Amino acid sequence: MSESIKSADEKRRSAPLMSVWVRQIREVAFDAEDVIDEFLVKLHLQRLEQQLKKKRTVGSHIKGSLKSVFSTTKQLPLRHELGVQIRVINDRVQKLSTTKDMYIHPLEKGETFLGGVGASASNISSTLSLQEKIKLRRAAIATEEYRDAANIHENSARLITDSLMGNEGNGDQKRLRIISIVGMGGVGKTTLAKRVYYNDILMQNFETFAFIYVSQTYTVNDLLRSLMKQFSAVAKDEEVSCSRLYNYLHGRKYLIVLDDIWNTDAWDGLKSAFPDEMNGSRVLLTTRHKHVARYADPSCSSNIHELGVITKNESWELFLKKTFPSSSIRGTSQKLVCPKELEYLGKQMVEKCHGLPLAIVVLGSLLSSKERSEHEWSRVNNSVNWHLSQSEDHAYKCSGILALSYYDLPYFLKPCFLYMSLFPEDHEIRATKLFQYWIAEGFVQRRGQQTLEDVAEEYLEELTSRSLIQVDRLRCDGRVKTCRIHDLLRDLAIAESKEDQFSKICSGVQEFYLDRSNVRRVAVYSTADDSQNEHDFTEFHHVITVRSLMCNDLQFMQHNYLNSLFGCFKLLRVLEFSGSTGISTGRYPSLPKELGELVHLRYLSLEDTKLERLNTSYLRKLVNLQVLNLNRCGTTLTTDDKIGSLHQLRHLYLGGLSHIISSSSTAFNHLGIGNLTILQSLRIEAEDWIHGGGLANLRVLKKLRIYGCLSAHSTEISDAIGQLVGLKSLMLQSQTSHGVPLTSISFASHMHLQNLLLKGELRGWTGTISFPPNLTKLILEESRIVTDPMVILEKLPKLTFLHLGFNSYVGKEMVCSEGGFLSLQTLMLVSLENVQQWIVKEGALGKLAYLEILLCGKMARFPVKQLISLQKLTVNGTHYTSNQWLEAPEFLDKQ
Repeated sequence: MSESIKSADEKRRSAPLMSVWVRQIREVAFDAEDVIDEFLVKLHLQRLEQQLKKKRTVGSHIKGSLKSVFSTTKQLPLRHELGVQIRVINDRVQKLSTTKDMYIHPLEKGETFLGGVGASASNISSTLSLQEKIKLRRAAIATEEYRDAANIHENSARLITDSLMGNEGNGDQKRLRIISIVGMGGVGKTTLAKRVYYNDILMQNFETFAFIYVSQTYTVNDLLRSLMKQFSAVAKDEEVSCSRLYNYLHGRKYLIVLDDIWNTDAWDGLKSAFPDEMNGSRVLLTTRHKHVARYADPSCSSNIHELGVITKNESWELFLKKTFPSSSIRGTSQKLVCPKELEYLGKQMVEKCHGLPLAIVVLGSLLSSKERSEHEWSRVNNSVNWHLSQSEDHAYKCSGILALSYYDLPYFLKPCFLYMSLFPEDHEIRATKLFQYWIAEGFVQRRGQQTLEDVAEEYLEELTSRSLIQVDRLRCDGRVKTCRIHDLLRDLAIAESKEDQFSKICSGVQEFYLDRSNVRRVAVYSTADDSQNEHDFTEFHHVITVRSLMCNDLQFMQHNYLNSLFGCFKLLRVLEFSGSTGISTGRYPSLPKELGELVHLRYLSLEDTKLERLNTSYLRKLVNLQVLNLNRCGTTLTTDDKIGSLHQLRHLYLGGLSHIISSSSTAFNHLGIGNLTILQSLRIEAEDWIHGGGLANLRVLKKLRIYGCLSAHSTEISDAIGQLVGLKSLMLQSQTSHGVPLTSISFASHMHLQNLLLKGELRGWTGTISFPPNLTKLILEESRIVTDPMVILEKLPKLTFLHLGFNSYVGKEMVCSEGGFLSLQTLMLVSLENVQQWIVKEGALGKLAYLEILLCGKMARFPVKQLISLQKLTVNGTHYTSNQWLEAPEFLDKQ
């Protein structure tokens, strides 16, 4: 049936009536899936009931055999019901098969259109491997091509920069001014705002900075929290307000960017947080609506910069950079050219983009994955013409090009793209979390010996290379850390999701309740009054087929909303229910027994959902669970049944739980961690469970984060980590003064360990201490190292990122020797309060590009002139240009 849907999905583009048939066959497929899943739920619950009765009954071997026969007999009604339902479904499929040709126009049967239906996971369109793509991206970052795809809107960039710096010669440069970038969606407002924001000369003109996304769905409290988080650490449940932000900004010259404001209410909710102290502070906002810009600062029309479409020459240059990406990063002096036989077709297609940068980027990214031949480009051009003729969006004449980019995807990538429709507008999405969603849904196909997470990462790379998903933040090794989706592409995903009954977004539980569509995935956002009635859940009989449910930061009128939730959605595979509380009590007593009935559940997150007591007695029934996130759910985890019974678990997060106790008398290994043999990620507090020795059994573990009183379990932790040679990331965070057991850990065999964070005193630090040989990122905090750490650290050959945090070194002098730190690109020195002298020998830190020094009060001079590759320097929040650090006396080397 799935193959029929694949084939029909392609044909419905050239035969509009085929959409009717596709919807009908998809509904049959949904019903078939529901029948099987409901049968498995009933069968599983029946077996659990029989096991419970068996425990209560003590009988002879004969009685046990009779019970076994009887239990099989009890399954007969279920199996008979299943057989009847399958016959009905087969009849429906047969009828639809005979009517299929009725929906295809005879002239259209022989036509072929560009598309990805025939593509498979093994012949993904890109010819580059994952490692090659990451290498290209890192090269792009080095030349800053990644951030700025082409030098478009040059004049606007200069004018906006002048407005922000007060170089216009007007008499009101000192007052707080609101500068606006106005333009249609996809014209490049956000790209231009980022380009201006990250300008080195501009940054050294301000003391503090923030860049946040507003969008259509927002709360003022969330926006204030986003701003405060960029200035200082803010806890999730910590109160924020306009007055608190005002007090922080008081006395500072600031630049704040508010991206994608849709209405004046958003500005009204924030404006009182921005003090005007006649010091040249600025707020830069982007919006599609000119009246919003006028409203924010009506005093001067020159504050509004309208962004139009780009010129033909700019369009062609941008097209070339996206179509031939490997050529565009070899050097800025190399002129990009299109093969002569393709130039005419290329210019034809670019002209149809009407100067809209987003459409050009998407088109160029699509062609970059195609064969460079006239035949292939002609096929793309024909498809562009057809999609433009079918587009109903007259406001965006090139919306058909965006649709083409979706239809060209291989079939297995389409649901991955559509899943982006479930996230709020302009939402920053963690790549690892996105992978977990895709895997739980069954979107990710196995490839040889690769893990599912590695395959999911390749899926994301393919979507980003096609410019359907935007990279937001990168890891040190060039991999995607966070991503987001452009508003117009999100609109496309929402429209296609609605057509396919793939997903739906609801503003509050009430809207979800009133919806009667057979949708498979639902995201519920909090409503204006931020309160829900959990009784709505009890009437959700018509949405039992929902497979994914995402609810974040909802508040309920009563305290029993979890009972209602778990009792109504029996077929869930993904349940994200984070940050939700009851208004009356603020906390929920414990997990309800209905949780154990969600036997298909693969992803469960109750992060920040406050529970008075967190027991695991129902978790053992979730035999398919892959991800369990209970971070900051409550203060105590009671393990009535071992988590170790969840043999499919791949990621376990138990952070923020201050006590882990067992109801049984067995003290050792009561969590059963050692039984989770395919676990890849673990976050947990150091407690007595470690003494069971189970940690060392997790031989495929890749990410480990342990916090708490590490010294009390130092031997067990050291021995276990020594055997976990597959680790890629390790975080040991001591919350006491007794430190971290680093010196007793042997890292010689940890060839894959790249990221290491150590918080707490490192006793016994000597010149013989060993680090992982391929370490690329190291963070040290509160280490209290007495001898110069650079002696050891500068010998790490692959270290690219080093953060020496609060009291990590308590000595007075640091020396970077000649040839030291061969690969280091980023260095952060924070709160090294005793350091008086930092010496950099010639030839040291040869690749250092970014240096930040904060709260190192006794360090009078900074030896930056030896840093030949330095691009950005920040000292105590102030950004300096190269001219400044070459001339200012405080940057003279003290050798």
